[in-house]
Amino acid sequence: MGKLTIDGREVEFRQGQTIIEAATDSGIDIPHFCWHPSLSVSGNCRVCLVEIEKMPKLAIACATVATEGMVVH
Repeated sequence: MGKLTIDGREVEFRQGQTIIEAATDSGIDIPHFCWHPSLSVSGNCRVCLVEIEKMPKLAIACATVATEGMVVH
């Protein structure tokens, strides 16, 4: 299991999990509209945009795979 930080809170994630899945499993709410765990990712609504340190642009949490040491705001 890897670890990332979401809003100052350390979160464990499984290989291949997205940011929104890791957050949901840890009880952190990232607002979303089109994401559902049983459906494929469309990423159209952009409600789940998050800031990731060392990335130049905002990213959608529903389609961005969590990586070791990632810091998300």
